[in-house]
Parts: sequence; C-alpha cells; structure tokens
Amino acid sequence: MKHSIIIGAVLLFCLTLQSCFVKTSPNMSFVSKRDLSSDTEVASIRVPMFLTKAFIKGKIKELDEEDAIAALALRKIKKLKIMTISGNKKDNLMSKFNAYLAKNNFEEMMSLYSEGSKITINTEMKKDHVKRVLLGIADEEDYVFVDIKADLDLNELSKMIEYYEKKNNKTKIIN
Repeated sequence: MKHSIIIGAVLLFCLTLQSCFVKTSPNMSFVSKRDLSSDTEVASIRVPMFLTKAFIKGKIKELDEEDAIAALALRKIKKLKIMTISGNKKDNLMSKFNAYLAKNNFEEMMSLYSEGSKITINTEMKKDHVKRVLLGIADEEDYVFVDIKADLDLNELSKMIEYYEKKNNKTKIIN
C-alpha cells in the first residue's frame, strides 16, 4: 500500500514536470505548425507557477524588503507561457496575433519600437482587474510571445507605475 502511494506521487510529480519541458511546437492558439515554414524553429515552454514560486520564494522575500511593489506583482502571477519563433519568412504571423487579440477582447496598453523590434503589451480585463497580459515582440524574422495569467487590480497597477516613475525620476536627479 505504501509502495503504491509513493509510486502514484512520483507519477503525479512527473506529469506536472512534463509541462515544463521545452517543446518544438507552438503553445499558443494563434499559431499552428502549418502557418510556419519548414525551416522555422519554434521553442515553447509553459512554466507551472508552483515550481516557479518555489524557486523564487527567496527572491520574493528579498524584494519585500527592497522592492515591495515588484514582490506584490510576482505573487499575483498564476501562469506563464513563453514561445519563440526564429526564421519565419511569412509576414502573416503578427496579423494572426493581432486578430487573436481582437477576437479575445484584449486591449493594447502600449506599443514600443526598440532597436528595430516592435513590442506590444496587451491586456485582457474583467471589470477593474487585469486577468492576462500578452506581450508580442517582433524582429525581422524572430518573434517572442509571452502569455502571463495574473490577477492584478488596476489600482495596484497604477501604484506600481507611479512608484517606478518616481524611482526613475529620483535616479535621473541623482545622476
């Protein structure tokens, strides 16, 4: 009996770890393998938060003392998915990404251009809570997509932005 419980626990643990492995197929619904050319490289990972939080628990404690706002944001994250696509010569990937955002009622918070890359930050809202943040980073032939499921209150988010703006202004004054 004790043996079967241990074996069951080990199997359950292995199944949860399986989702951590880097996969070579897309893990986000707006991209399918047939949309990509044969020479395209895809790497995708879904990180279970119970594992992530176990590893960063000490860092959160450090941040509580140094940067309480960042620690609060880390605690609110529930799920994290990352997908990178390299060598895609088809330009319709960003249009599919934008169609997915429109279909699922995402709002664009910000769009930036940095060193030739376009970065978009999009949120899915329910009342006054941010439920998902979807980042899209597009370079010439490379793409990175980050899907973060969280439960951030808009008031908390505005406090975070205000805090970092003040912090940034202080460092500019000092320098």
